[in-house]
Amino acid sequence: MDNKKEKYLTYIKKRFPKIKIDSINYNFQDGLNNDIVIINNSKVFRFAKNQDIIDSLEHEIKIINIAKEYVDMPLPDLEYIEPGIAKSNFFHGTPIFRNELLMLDDEQQNNLAKQIGCFLKQLHSIPMEIIKENEIKAFPGNGVREDFISQFHIIEEKLFPMMKSYTREHITQIYKPLIENELFLLYEPALIHGDLAPFHFFYSKEQNKINGVIDFGSSGYGDPAHDLGVILDNFGEGFIKKMSMHYPEINSFIDRSRFYATISSLWWALRGFESNDLSWHLLHLHTARDIMPIGLK
Repeated sequence: MDNKKEKYLTYIKKRFPKIKIDSINYNFQDGLNNDIVIINNSKVFRFAKNQDIIDSLEHEIKIINIAKEYVDMPLPDLEYIEPGIAKSNFFHGTPIFRNELLMLDDEQQNNLAKQIGCFLKQLHSIPMEIIKENEIKAFPGNGVREDFISQFHIIEEKLFPMMKSYTREHITQIYKPLIENELFLLYEPALIHGDLAPFHFFYSKEQNKINGVIDFGSSGYGDPAHDLGVILDNFGEGFIKKMSMHYPEINSFIDRSRFYATISSLWWALRGFESNDLSWHLLHLHTARDIMPIGLK
């Protein structure tokens, strides 16, 4: 047993002596922010990897407790233990893989789209008065138009020299609506999850049911198009259309979702280039490719 595993196991045994440990699983690789220890496939212990997560734990718990009052989707019972350490219940299931999603029949896909669509509609409909009363912070990835234009200029400077002319023109076209339209990023703020990646859903293939949604660590108020952008990036436009049957408001901000989804790979590439860390590039290998052009109805 390595030092980290031994350290976490010793802590759990000492802090929770009544827990009889029959099985233990560690996950130190998948989470960018937390090391995970799963006891008996029933209890999940989270150990923060950095100070930002330590500072945001109580905020995350507050968001989850608010969301539970408004959404039907099961959310974790996240319990604060001490700075940077938390405990929650365990959700059975697997991530939603796009290749498996596409192999489902239409009825099954529609059912899954309904679950996610209804969840997001409920989450995004939580009154902003409640968000303000509870002093919920802004989603850290919000950004303003000037930030994205600045990002584009950095991409021009650092990444364009390594790209073919076709790729440079394609990227320029992606940013064109933002640059030409000062109101492109105008939105009504809502409580958003902020990181609805496929591995934050716990999906039962047998029941075609989502058993839970986790990781509200970056959640806050912001543009609801961010949540749809992550799903669009991973599951594609066809799935978003199915979701819109249960969340019609999607159609009012789909262009912003397309923008966020399309530039996300550039953000990872830029971060990987600036840090000289290949892992940032590899984080984005699993995404969908059927994202429609901005402006298409």
